[in-house]
Amino acid sequence: MSVAGRGQGKVAWPVTRRFCNDVVVDPIYRPGVIPDPAELSDGQVLLRTWSQDDLGCIEAASRDPVIPGGTTVPSLFSEEAGRAFVARQWGRSTSGEGLSLAITEAETGIAVGLMVLLHRQQPGVVGVGYWMLASRRRRGFTRRALSLLSPWALGLPAVARLEALVEPWNNGSVRVLEGAGFRCEGLLRAYLDLDTGCADALLYPRLRDDTEDAAR
Repeated sequence: MSVAGRGQGKVAWPVTRRFCNDVVVDPIYRPGVIPDPAELSDGQVLLRTWSQDDLGCIEAASRDPVIPGGTTVPSLFSEEAGRAFVARQWGRSTSGEGLSLAITEAETGIAVGLMVLLHRQQPGVVGVGYWMLASRRRRGFTRRALSLLSPWALGLPAVARLEALVEPWNNGSVRVLEGAGFRCEGLLRAYLDLDTGCADALLYPRLRDDTEDAAR
C-alpha cells in the first residue's frame, strides 16, 4: 500500500508493487468478494462505474503534479491512454483484484475523482485509496465518497476491515479519513515506497464494528 499526496495532500493510494527493499509484490485476486454496487449517492456525490465518457477527468488528473506519480493515471494524456486507464479500472473488478469507482458530482454526473478498494494479503482486509482533482478539493467530495463506500464495503460478508495508509504530514487525507470514521492505529516506519525513497505511514483502519457503532 502506498500513498502519494505531496503539495495538496489529497491523494491516497492503497497498493504498491514494491516494498522498500525492491521486492516485487503481486496484486491479490479474490473474485466475487467485492461486487459492482448499485450507484451510491448522498445527493451531492455519486459513486459509479467508470465510463469511456470520463476522459476529461483523466486528462485533468494527468496534468496534476501529484496524481500520476502515485497511481496508474497516465502522466502524458492521449485518448488511447485515457481509454486504457478506464479499461484497467473495469479490470480490477473482473479479475477479482478489487473495485474502482468514479467519484462524480451527483447533479451533473461529471467525474471528479477516484475511489478504489483493493484486496490485501490478509483475507477480509481491503485497502482503500482515492484521488481528487485539484479543482474539487476542499469541498468535501472525497470525505463524502469515502463515507458512502465504507459502510457498503463493510456490509459485504467477506470484508471485515478497511485500511488506508497516509504520510504523517498529509493533513488533507487525515481529515478525510477521520471524517469518514477511520481511526489511527499507529505509525509504520519506513513503510511506503515512494519516488523519493522510503517514508513513514500512519495506519488508518475502519472496522465493521465501527460502522455498526456509528449507526446506533
